[in-house]
Amino acid sequence: MISHKEYYIILRKRKKITHNELAKYLKISQSYISLYENNKRAFSKQLEQKYREYIENK
Repeated sequence: MISHKEYYIILRKRKKITHNELAKYLKISQSYISLYENNKRAFSKQLEQKYREYIENK
């Protein structure tokens, strides 16, 4: 079974949403998204919600 984070990473890639596009929407750096997706940094609950909503609704 995959985690929620892994699900959203897979969905982001299937929808061809780039780190650049997501970073602009979330107003954070591309590297921060990369660190988050590689379990090196955490998002606040609010930022994680925006991350998920953008991917779901794109």
